[in-house]
Amino acid sequence: MGRHRRGSKREVTVADLIDALGRFDPRMEVRLATQPRLPQEHTIGGVTEADGMVWIGEARQRGYAPDEVAERLGWR
Repeated sequence: MGRHRRGSKREVTVADLIDALGRFDPRMEVRLATQPRLPQEHTIGGVTEADGMVWIGEARQRGYAPDEVAERLGWR
């Protein structure tokens, strides 16, 4: 997700996100991982549209993400 076939970066679309999330149990909670060097875990807040884009808001930081998260995201 987030890359063209030739490897160049591109923005993630709503369709990309729906496709990625569709692979998981819909009852699972969702978290946002940020800061690759010291991964932090955030809960998801509101979702809205503005300026021609969809925005996903952060509700709050819950602490640090497990090492496995950084590894699976390719940060380590």
